[in-house]
Amino acid sequence: APPDLKDQAIGASLGMVTGGRVTPGGLRVEGHYLYQLAETDWFDGTAAFTFGGGGAACFRDRANEFMCDHGLASGKGVEITAAVRHFFAGSGNFWPFARVGVGIGIDRFSDDEVTGVAIPLHAGAGMRTTLTPEVALTVLADVELGIGLFNHSLGWEPQVGAVISAGVEFGL
Repeated sequence: APPDLKDQAIGASLGMVTGGRVTPGGLRVEGHYLYQLAETDWFDGTAAFTFGGGGAACFRDRANEFMCDHGLASGKGVEITAAVRHFFAGSGNFWPFARVGVGIGIDRFSDDEVTGVAIPLHAGAGMRTTLTPEVALTVLADVELGIGLFNHSLGWEPQVGAVISAGVEFGL
């Protein structure tokens, strides 16, 4: 694990997430809390907020079924995720890692008055770069796959998204 990474750290990241249908996409702002679990593993608790645009994109089809087809950067969401970050052997100040976890969130498409509760699984890979003994930069590519329960007779709908973000971490 990175020799400068303390047993606890906090961080913030900014990125973009793709959505579609009833998965919100747009600007992603995240806060992280890291806690060391083992020599190379850290708990990564995340609070994430998604801010997308878009207008109404739900309709009734010929069979009178209510459907939604929002764009890649539509909707809003808030999510709390519990993940494990595993560090691989690094070189100097560069330390690659993998991240897996599960979250729970609320997704909202206000122009259609569609709201749901989502449970996404997360899997991703990233790189941590040490700047000083107390500060590091991170980049992360993450895939989100899950399911959500929505109102307006939508019921259970798949949740699929991809996130690319960059952030900063501070040792505690």
